[in-house]
Amino acid sequence: MLQLKKKYCKFCGKDAIVYIGYANLGLCREHFIRFYENRIRKMLEKHRISGSLMVCVSGGKDSMSLLTAIKRISEDTDLDVYAFHINLGIPNYSDECESIVKGYAKQLLVPTIVSNLKKDIGFSLPEIISVSRKPPCAACGIVRRWIINKTAYELGFDFVATGHNIDDASTFFLKALMTQDYYSILRGQWEFLEPKKNYRLVGRIRPQFYLSERENMLYAQLNNIPIVDKPCPYSLRATIHKYKKAWSTLLEINPVSQINLTKTLMKLRKMMTIEEPMLYQCKNCGYPTENPNGICSFCRLISRVNKTLHNNS
Repeated sequence: MLQLKKKYCKFCGKDAIVYIGYANLGLCREHFIRFYENRIRKMLEKHRISGSLMVCVSGGKDSMSLLTAIKRISEDTDLDVYAFHINLGIPNYSDECESIVKGYAKQLLVPTIVSNLKKDIGFSLPEIISVSRKPPCAACGIVRRWIINKTAYELGFDFVATGHNIDDASTFFLKALMTQDYYSILRGQWEFLEPKKNYRLVGRIRPQFYLSERENMLYAQLNNIPIVDKPCPYSLRATIHKYKKAWSTLLEINPVSQINLTKTLMKLRKMMTIEEPMLYQCKNCGYPTENPNGICSFCRLISRVNKTLHNNS
């Protein structure tokens, strides 16, 4: 939780601009930026990320801050940074996101890879959602994960980095606990996943896993990073927001509660004997699936969209 409780920066004695409750730190502008970038650097070093890294960038505060920090870190490491953006085809939203991402990546001298949903798979997200029986965010997640993995694999990346933060992880776990969603508790939310090349699955890392949305926003503001300042129209209806609101109260009680909940559940998972799910190669696209029938969630979804929209045309 970020609030100004301490007047001076712990490291230099200058006026503090922020107090980070979970770390009991008052920080000036310079030392907050250093603190933030060091958290990301340590996550990359912990998992020995090197070489070419594809950073998934939506245009929001989290991913734009992540791209900035990793680009700066790359200047004294052997990382080669690439930005990856998906244009979802959402009217009055997606084109603005793509423009901001491409413009800023160019400013950073970061090569940009763009996937246009309509051009690449034949349907925009609104078309997919209009037919899907899943909630909009669930359908979008299936599509984005497939495209990210396919693009990274075909371009030779071993890892992709995404802008998931502690608010995302802790809220995911909180909802799972409240709804007795055992599968999500046991399987969801990892800071790092190894690649499985024999299944055409790239590795994934979430360098901001223990940083908050507020820290990401402050980093963006202090560095004058352009961001898309409006939410995705479909995310406004997501039920996850109801659970996210609970953290404002819980963080007042215990500033470390988000991190503690997440670390506790992840540690408990490691203590259990949980079999790795069997992976199969999708009979349609060749990418991994847990479906023993051999058709992945993406291909099932797109098949449904194809049949419905073509029958109605």
